[in-house]
Amino acid sequence: MNRVKTYLELIRYPLFGIPIAATLPGALIASEGKLTWRVAAALIIALFGYFAGMIKNDYFHRETDAFTNPQRPLPSNRLTPKQALVPASVIYALCVLCGFLLNVKAGMLVMVLVAISHLYNAFFKARGILGSITLPLGIGLLNVFGALVVSGNVPRLVWYAFGATTLYDIGTHITTTFKDLSRDKEHGITTTPVQLGIRPALFLSAAATIAAFVVALLPYWIENTLPHKAYAVWGILGLLAAVITRIPLYLQPTEKNGYYALKGSMIGSILFFPCFIGVQVSLLISISIILPLLFVTMLLLRTSKQEV
Repeated sequence: MNRVKTYLELIRYPLFGIPIAATLPGALIASEGKLTWRVAAALIIALFGYFAGMIKNDYFHRETDAFTNPQRPLPSNRLTPKQALVPASVIYALCVLCGFLLNVKAGMLVMVLVAISHLYNAFFKARGILGSITLPLGIGLLNVFGALVVSGNVPRLVWYAFGATTLYDIGTHITTTFKDLSRDKEHGITTTPVQLGIRPALFLSAAATIAAFVVALLPYWIENTLPHKAYAVWGILGLLAAVITRIPLYLQPTEKNGYYALKGSMIGSILFFPCFIGVQVSLLISISIILPLLFVTMLLLRTSKQEV
């Protein structure tokens, strides 16, 4: 049981809602709102791939974590590096295999997503703005992956979801690096605020977040058919969650406010990422999908003792 708890800590289980919420728009747009087994398959593959990425993150950064996060499973010697590397690699391989079993395009994109995850964890995480772009690109591509799993094609609306999700996550990634700002500076870890400076990094985060919501609203002006009214509800709620929890950070850029902004951004992503599903499903159905996901995430964030 202790080993199970250790692995749950390693995969950052309170964050489980992020890959699900990022995959939903593409999958449901491609399925025209039908909750098929292929939609479920896309969500499961995305979830386990995300968990494998979290494990690889701790594997590649175990030496740095020995100073910055010594309580984590690898630096605290509750798991050996091999006990992290092997399951993560197996999960990645299974995700690739499942992708190809569904269709070739999905399998190829899983390989791309694994490569992006590896590049981020092994090279770009401590490379400032490169890290703040690389990981969000992978999160945004989960929309495309969901569509490919379901239909083998990417409907035009999915590209709006990809752009909005990527931009939102760029803003989120920059903001959340503030929670470790002093430790990163002390140990020579180059995050975006360290590389660009605090105020330029906050400005870039705000610009990316605003651009995300602009992209999310573009279909209203560009597409011939007006999306369902429910389309905008989750985007507005996500914007409120992001703004409210980031205000303290912009007023006083401290690590405490950075961690508060991190939690708000995760909640905001669950509200914002799936806003495009309102194009295909009713508001009631979208509520039945998003609210349980949001409730469980908030509960895990509150009850979990680990730092996410």
